[in-house]
Amino acid sequence: MESTHLTTSAPDAVEAEQAEEAPRQRVRILFEKGESIKFISHQDVFRLWERTVRRADLPLLYKQGFNPQPHIQFASPLGVGITGVQEPVDMIFSPPVPLEELRRRIEAKLPPGVRLHHIEEVPLKTQALQSLLIGADYTILIFAEPGEIPEVQLQERIEAFLAQKEVWRERQRKGKTYLYNLRPLVLELTYQGYVPEREEHRIFLRVQQRAGATGRPDEVVAAMGFEAFARTLRRERLYFEHIPEDAALFARYPVVAQEEIMARPSEPGRGRRRRPSQKQKPQRRSAGRSINERAADEFI
Repeated sequence: MESTHLTTSAPDAVEAEQAEEAPRQRVRILFEKGESIKFISHQDVFRLWERTVRRADLPLLYKQGFNPQPHIQFASPLGVGITGVQEPVDMIFSPPVPLEELRRRIEAKLPPGVRLHHIEEVPLKTQALQSLLIGADYTILIFAEPGEIPEVQLQERIEAFLAQKEVWRERQRKGKTYLYNLRPLVLELTYQGYVPEREEHRIFLRVQQRAGATGRPDEVVAAMGFEAFARTLRRERLYFEHIPEDAALFARYPVVAQEEIMARPSEPGRGRRRRPSQKQKPQRRSAGRSINERAADEFI
């Protein structure tokens, strides 16, 4: 009787090798996170984009491993309650898809509240945008009926904030509470006026946004005492050190390192670092914060 020899192969290894050899395409998208979805977390935004691309039947590349993750990379997470006008996100597709087709298929599947502004192809090995961040501009919108918050009051609080050298705030990371000085991270803070038809005060804010030393608009609002008022925090744009115009603009500001803003524990023979006053110090938050609350802790 003839013996039958069966040839076996390793399909997983072959597929992995083919994936490595297949051409890839890195695409950068600028999108808008609108008012209607401002209360979703960064994790939700990540899943939103993954589902959109999958529904559009596009060849999004996934990382190898036990729990494969899609090649989707954001420049900077948006915190809960913060909208964004021009938010960059990088994705890798394999095989490549013409940009116009990508745009058409993505726009057809985007949910309400998200708008695609621009799409372009960038070098596959380009440096991650998150590592190139240097700053951000925000518009703080405080909603109030005419006369409810006098403009002079806003001006006075802005001036009082800028006059301080130290504005100590509390944050939590991995269940641990720490103090940091917010003031050096605020590069500009300007009142822009009241818009009667929209019943909103507008404040311009520019902050440093570097690894370990990132200014947050919600902390600025809290430090000025406007937490109780309805508001929107809108990120207008991000700045990157590899863009000459951005680098030139931020060259006028000092670079603040993480060690300059962190409160150090007192040591024998040394004076204590100034702690927040009762007026400045926020209430201690629960150690069991939700993922939504932690999403805005961008780099610190």
